[in-house]
Amino acid sequence: MKDILTVPMFALMLLCLTLVVFVTIYILVARHPKLGARLEKIFVGILFFTMTGGSGIIAMPFPKLHPNVFYNLETTPPTMIAQVCIYGAMILMLFPRLTKTTQKTVSMCIKWIAGDIFLGLFLLIMTLSSLWSQTPEVTFRAILAMWAITLVSIYVGKVYSWLEIYGLLRWLTGLLALWLLVKTNAAPDGCWTGVLGHKNPFSFQMANTASLWILYAFKDRKSRYLSLFIILIALVGLQKGCSGASRILTVVLISLWSYLALLKRLPIKWAFLCFILFLVGSIGISILVLNNLETIIVDGLKKDMTLTGRTDFWPLIIDRVNENNPIFGYGMRGFWQPWRGLENPAYGIIVAKTGFVPPHSHNGFLDILCELGWAGFLLFIGSFLNNIFRGIKYLVKGSFPESGLPLYLLTFILMTNLTEGGLFGTGTYWCWYVVLSVKLSLDRTAKDNPY
Repeated sequence: MKDILTVPMFALMLLCLTLVVFVTIYILVARHPKLGARLEKIFVGILFFTMTGGSGIIAMPFPKLHPNVFYNLETTPPTMIAQVCIYGAMILMLFPRLTKTTQKTVSMCIKWIAGDIFLGLFLLIMTLSSLWSQTPEVTFRAILAMWAITLVSIYVGKVYSWLEIYGLLRWLTGLLALWLLVKTNAAPDGCWTGVLGHKNPFSFQMANTASLWILYAFKDRKSRYLSLFIILIALVGLQKGCSGASRILTVVLISLWSYLALLKRLPIKWAFLCFILFLVGSIGISILVLNNLETIIVDGLKKDMTLTGRTDFWPLIIDRVNENNPIFGYGMRGFWQPWRGLENPAYGIIVAKTGFVPPHSHNGFLDILCELGWAGFLLFIGSFLNNIFRGIKYLVKGSFPESGLPLYLLTFILMTNLTEGGLFGTGTYWCWYVVLSVKLSLDRTAKDNPY
């Protein structure tokens, strides 16, 4: 195939065919707005699916489409150029639609930052973090990739309704489950990893899939059999994923929908307090089960004592940050750098009992602390609590169950990032967080704007 592509005539024909297809799609999008909207959802779906979870899809060609290629030291220039061309072509094909949907973007961004000032300051620190990073080039490239997906997420939050966001979420998770019909990617220990490469993020997504489609089974009776089919696949994947934490997460997420229906009837202040108690209780139960009840963990959930291992090196990470860069951290992608050897800021962080050298914090909030210090950490916590309060207000005023989606996403993000990473990075945890932040800033009256 490579030999054929080197033939000038064939390469010219391929280029001409590509241009014809591109121009045709451009004209169709300009003449048929509905087609442009559908095509845009497909493109957004491809990007978000590529970045699923914290690390993304491992099946080709998705690793080549992942934005992390911009700061991956092993990425070749042709791969970077090809990715820019692909996403650039997507934007150009949608240009007739974007000229309409991007109107009043500046005023929208002002409303967003005004509604979530903590996140605005957080993004400012992130953008400036290359100034104090020990590897400014890596940090700068990571910032560019982060801003690219942030801008897409801002756009989704501006243009899409909560109902459309729920549909996008549902189908992206459903696709992860349906993929299991083709390939399960069982690890040597027999645990399924799906297309995510590791059992834990895979199991988390199966929990997410089951809870989202269970809600849809009650919401849309016409699609009930399809919903039940996908739920069944997700539950099988959850069982085969061998993750005790994910089974607890499934119970938390499914019970959350009923709990939100009750909170909707309460005054905003009481609903906020009750939701915080729900989160605290869920975290407490998870820690109790995963860390203390060894019989349940080993025999019932088939879970090793990984949480104990995490608590062994978490204090080491905090001490390392406090010793050198406590206020602003090491910059984006500036802490976990094993290729630097002895100069690696994380060098020497090791679990003494087992000799395990963690590749990352195994906690999304600690990753923020490492990269943006206590300033970034506290700003994000402020933003998170602010969005919980705004989510409660929207829950009370909006139409259920779509009005419960922001609180559902916040719960999922929180619970999954307590024992795994990916919150702050080029993944869908960050994307959905930005989407809900923007959406909550714009939907003060619980009404979705068309643009």
